[in-house]
Amino acid sequence: MQISETNSGRRVGKQNDTDTGTGESLDLIEVPVPRAIVNSIQISRSDKLVLMFLLLLLFGLILGPKDCQAKCREEPARDCEAICDASGRNCSIRALVLLPDDNMYQASLPRVLPILKVAEQQIRAKALIPPHIDFEWLAHDTKCDASLGVIKAMDGIIKQCAQVIFGPVCDYSLAAVSRITKYFNSQGTPLISVGGSTYDFEQKKTDCNDEFYMLLRTGMLSFETISELTINVMKRHNWSHSIFYYERDGQRSVAGMHTCFLMMKSLGKTNA
Repeated sequence: MQISETNSGRRVGKQNDTDTGTGESLDLIEVPVPRAIVNSIQISRSDKLVLMFLLLLLFGLILGPKDCQAKCREEPARDCEAICDASGRNCSIRALVLLPDDNMYQASLPRVLPILKVAEQQIRAKALIPPHIDFEWLAHDTKCDASLGVIKAMDGIIKQCAQVIFGPVCDYSLAAVSRITKYFNSQGTPLISVGGSTYDFEQKKTDCNDEFYMLLRTGMLSFETISELTINVMKRHNWSHSIFYYERDGQRSVAGMHTCFLMMKSLGKTNA
């Protein structure tokens, strides 16, 4: 999926049945993004800082020095992994966006894609990247499903040669995708997500042996920090016994299936 400008507005182009050169078609979705909506989005100062941080970090990961390598397997680089072609004139950052196309979820394609465009506008307005570098937002509907998320991630890397991944946010889907991104492309592919709230995503991610090596979490809170707050409140009031009631599949809109169960699981590990 590519976002292009027209006289009437911006549209995320539908690429269903698009020939990829391999005889296969891409199952992408169409999300209209009118110019008026993009231009009218108002975000707070803190939101702008977060968006700027995300994109600056993206540029650092992709445009950083060549000696910063993260090879987890020996794989020759493909020509499409470079941002610019051999002439140096045609340059593009291909960002894969893996989110559900359903506004039942707090982080959905219709909600997030316009915000990514706002962030891009902020970057361009401040001339933080050369004007000849284009963005391609390659959006895929994961339906908040772990297996489908993996398939969509592989489609984005193999068929579209994405250089960075935004999402998934649903925890099960995020876990499945972020386990294998260190093997995507010749240097691994960075994955940036505001999800990953459960305890496992808090573990070390500094070398290839780590489970979620290429994952970068940008969320403000995690289930572990909420658990620590709960335990500290109990200690402050000398509460030694507690019973927690929760809906196993509650708050599905936040992190997908079993969100409340995963929160309780993190609380149990923190209190262990």
